[in-house]
Amino acid sequence: MVKIEKNDIGRFIHILSRQVKRKVDEAVSKYNVTAVQCSLIGYIFAKSNKGNVYAKDIESRFNMRRATVAEILSLMEKNGLIERKSMSEDARLKEITLTDKSLEIKNSIEKEIKKVEKDLRKGLTEEELERFMNILEKMSKNLEG
Repeated sequence: MVKIEKNDIGRFIHILSRQVKRKVDEAVSKYNVTAVQCSLIGYIFAKSNKGNVYAKDIESRFNMRRATVAEILSLMEKNGLIERKSMSEDARLKEITLTDKSLEIKNSIEKEIKKVEKDLRKGLTEEELERFMNILEKMSKNLEG
């Protein structure tokens, strides 16, 4: 357990983020996917029910740089998790869809992530969780500048 100092908020959030990522990576490794890929699979699945999904949507939703998203999507495509199809009206725009392989593991990886979420929430009341989420939201807005 890391001791939290008031002036070390960013460092502690970074440590917690790495702990969560490591736990999720460990839980989903048997499906040959990473925590980030799991997040994208879930997002693409949910968003594709409402319309087409493009890299710019992922950049915006996950606050990632274009190059980072391109790299992750390339790897996911190489591993048979997604397909990218050029749109007839603009060949530069590529729609992202999940493959059968992704759809087959989607429910299993969601269960694994829910277990990690449950562990994160252990011992916290609903009021504490709500307060914590409000604080995180404020901190995020503070950095948007």
